[in-house]
Amino acid sequence: MKHHLIVFIVAVALLPPLTTYSQHHLTVEDFTMRGDTYLTDEECFRLTDENDYSSGSIWYKLPINLAEPFSIKLSIMVGCQDDIGADGMVFLFANRPNMVGTRGEGIGFRGLRPSVGIEIDTWLNEHLSDPIEDHLSIMLNGMVGHWNDLAGPITINNIEDCMRHGFYVLWDPSSKTLTVEIDGQSRISATYDLANKIFGGNNIVYWGMTAATGRYNNMHEVCFDRLAFVPPMIDPTPLQSATEIKSLLVSHHAQTLIWNY
Repeated sequence: MKHHLIVFIVAVALLPPLTTYSQHHLTVEDFTMRGDTYLTDEECFRLTDENDYSSGSIWYKLPINLAEPFSIKLSIMVGCQDDIGADGMVFLFANRPNMVGTRGEGIGFRGLRPSVGIEIDTWLNEHLSDPIEDHLSIMLNGMVGHWNDLAGPITINNIEDCMRHGFYVLWDPSSKTLTVEIDGQSRISATYDLANKIFGGNNIVYWGMTAATGRYNNMHEVCFDRLAFVPPMIDPTPLQSATEIKSLLVSHHAQTLIWNY
C-alpha cells in the first residue's frame, strides 16, 4: 500500500464575501533536496539510507508567514532499527532554505542559525542530556543540547518501528503557540514569539526536514501524494517585507480543509 505525505499550509486573506477558496495541487518539484537525499520509486524523499555519517534535507520552495495560522501535515518514517538505530529527524523553520547542518548527533540541524527545530531523536547522547527513550524537543538556533530547549525533551514510544507516522505542526499566531502532534495526538507545544525573538522581527520563514546518521544509522523518509493550501491574495517572496504581507493577510482564522490518505 502506498503511503502519502499531505501538507496543508493555511493562510486566509481578507477577500470579498463570495470568494471561493480552492486547493492547489503540488508535486515533488515544489521541494529542493540537499545532502544525501534522493527521490525513491514511490516518490518518497529518502533523506538517509542505512549508511554511517549520512545527512540530507528537503525544503519547501516557497516561504510561509508567521503572522498567519497554518498547519503542516507530514507522513514520516524514522527507520527500522531500534537498538542500533540513529540519529533521527528534525522539522525546522529557518530564514533561508536549502541547508543541512552537522551529521550524527547534530541530526542535520546543529549549526543552523537563526532557526527553530522540532527534534525527533532516536539515539541516546548522554552528554546532550538525552533521555534513554526516543524523544521530542523544540530547539532554537541549531543547539542540540537539551539545556537549550524551548520545550522538552518529552519521551515517546519507540518510533523506529518501520512504520509511517503522522507528524503535524500547527502554529497559532494569536497566542504564538507552536504545537506538535504525532499520529493525531498532541505531544509537545511551546508559546514563544518566534518572529521577534528568533528571526529579528521577520515573519517570513522557510520550512524543511533534515535527518542524519553517525557511527550508527537508520533509514529516514518523508513521503507524499499531494500538498494543498488556501493561497493568499499575494505570493509571499523574500523580496516582500513582513509589513507588506501582513497588510494583506489580516485574518487569523485558518480555513478548514478535508484531507484523506
